[in-house]
Amino acid sequence: MTMLLGVSRQHGKSMNEETYPDSELPSRRVRLVILDLDAFLYPYDKAFRNAALRAWREIRKEYGLPIFRRRTAQKLIEVARKEARQNPDDTLCQHICKLAERLQSKGPHVASVIGMLETYYRSGRAVRLNEDIHDRSLEPPYKDMIAVAFNLRLLQDRKRKKKSSLARGDLQTKIIEGEKGITRLWNRHMGTAFLRADAGLANRIERLRNSGVEVAVLTHSFKEGEGEAMEKLAKLGLDGVIPEKFIFGLEEISPHQKGTHPEVFENVLAAINKLRGGADPILPPETIMAEDTIGNLRGAKKAGMKTAWVPRTDKDAPHRPSQKLQKKLASVDHIYATPHEFLDALNAAISAGKDTP
Repeated sequence: MTMLLGVSRQHGKSMNEETYPDSELPSRRVRLVILDLDAFLYPYDKAFRNAALRAWREIRKEYGLPIFRRRTAQKLIEVARKEARQNPDDTLCQHICKLAERLQSKGPHVASVIGMLETYYRSGRAVRLNEDIHDRSLEPPYKDMIAVAFNLRLLQDRKRKKKSSLARGDLQTKIIEGEKGITRLWNRHMGTAFLRADAGLANRIERLRNSGVEVAVLTHSFKEGEGEAMEKLAKLGLDGVIPEKFIFGLEEISPHQKGTHPEVFENVLAAINKLRGGADPILPPETIMAEDTIGNLRGAKKAGMKTAWVPRTDKDAPHRPSQKLQKKLASVDHIYATPHEFLDALNAAISAGKDTP
């Protein structure tokens, strides 16, 4: 059966009223849908934001997280960039440059982000930025901000010739990886109490699977562990709805991350085809990657997959997108207001058995 994604949405006054013209309609039937998890399959609401704030406070308390003023952060980042250019083997400065670039790609300038966290922490509520960046999330990218804060402290100590309590060589193990790594620590403190079962979501995914479409999850959470992917999916009522073998967390995709590079998407598709026995392999054009983070769709698009973007709010998809957002939209084939709407359109196209929406 040849099928494509139902109806795409325009950045309009209402995402339910206008049609976003596809850059390229799929020419093959869709056989695989890969879904993001965090802040995609569950609502990005007040309960989520409160849980994020609690997690931030616990991590700050456990590690004594350094907070930098905007100007201080900016100066240190510029120092890191200069030293990284002069010495390509300076791993600390190279790492800071990568983190700063990643934060900038997600929206506000990293110096503003670090300063914003101080305001966020003191006020105990989400702080909206005034920059005209429409495709950012409502909340700051916490884990990257925590990582850059620690690295800036290490650089500051090095410039002052002060011995750090945490050595650079220990950072990857103690902060980024391991049982007390940022990802595990963050998800453990976040917990899953803010999640509720979503019968509508489960029914829509079951309809897809009953139609012969494979469904997978690709997430930057770990697959197993407290507050990680399997626990979240169980709380959402999706335990068993999506095959456990098709849930890919950091354990499976490391050292790659979703983003601009296609490797992680190519590796996941190869793993799925292997798990299916290798017969009649699913091809990239027969796959749709659905995300709330538009930047993560660039890698999927480069891997040859079709892409669906579900912005967290209508404000993330303005009627008159900025030049920066227009450039990112080159990686987006379809836009939907919610995951439910995306799945409804997909199921409707299968039921209709048509090649056009």
